[in-house]
Amino acid sequence: MSDTLSQDEVSALLRGLSDGELGAAEMPPPADPVRVYDLTGDERFAGRRFEALDLAQERFVRHLRRTLAGFIGSPPKVEPRRHEFLKFGTFRNRLASSSSLHLFGMAPLRGQGLLAVAPPLAFALIDRVFGGSGRPPATLAAREYSPIETQMLQRVAAGVLADLAEAWAPLHRVSCSLGRCEINPASVAITGPAETVLVLSVHCDVGTEPASLTVALPFAMLEPLRDKLGEPETVSSGPDGEWTEVVTAAVRDAAVTVAAELGAVEISARDLLRLRVGDVLTLPTRADDPLALCVEGVRLLAGLPGVSRGNNAVRVVGRE
Repeated sequence: MSDTLSQDEVSALLRGLSDGELGAAEMPPPADPVRVYDLTGDERFAGRRFEALDLAQERFVRHLRRTLAGFIGSPPKVEPRRHEFLKFGTFRNRLASSSSLHLFGMAPLRGQGLLAVAPPLAFALIDRVFGGSGRPPATLAAREYSPIETQMLQRVAAGVLADLAEAWAPLHRVSCSLGRCEINPASVAITGPAETVLVLSVHCDVGTEPASLTVALPFAMLEPLRDKLGEPETVSSGPDGEWTEVVTAAVRDAAVTVAAELGAVEISARDLLRLRVGDVLTLPTRADDPLALCVEGVRLLAGLPGVSRGNNAVRVVGRE
């Protein structure tokens, strides 16, 4: 059968459309070629692979197996997870209550990172260290850490941070220092809720089931490493104190011109051309009126004219 309509078929089709017997099907709207892209969102990092981070993560997993084996007496199962870039508010909302949270620094990098040990893993570590099988309590939500348990988790966190520093050494030599500990995710803020953080996570099984151990680093904290990571741009989480001090010192040492305006008067171009040597222009100010002091042409201060040590001088009396 031919796909081409005959003249009679075309005429019948047109008559049906004009009489209303046949409805004209609406054509579907063309697909919108414009895709919404949020330059401030996490999508700009979606699908990005950072080989340097993957290698550091592999080294971290090897060191972490050795460290945890020293605490529990047997090799644990540690599996890496792919790194993520999330908004800090999103990451913090994912943290379970009663998590063992440890703030730490990574000198010479600026800012603070967060080490989060999920409650099942934290209580399994506690149970294994004190001779148990690694089974967490049945009611994790209502369970808090005793002072002895907190001290033990701090020792584990210190060992994990030492492994992190050793794993990052080929990428950038850092020194991790443990800060304060928390159990409430709402009490920690390593950056603003809308700022991006790098999330490095591993799953550890030290007893009955795997649970997560996560390191979160503000992306602005990694600014000195952006070339090594292969990321040309970064985000900012606040002013750089060292840079501010350098710029402030440079501004303070800059030379500027300060001029005192004795007065001003408006005359016509005709009168200006008629001026001769000895002519006097009358100013609308008196001798004891404050003068305007201009810094690089900008009126900033007010002063009174006078004499100091035989020189004409102006005494600053306030701001303009």
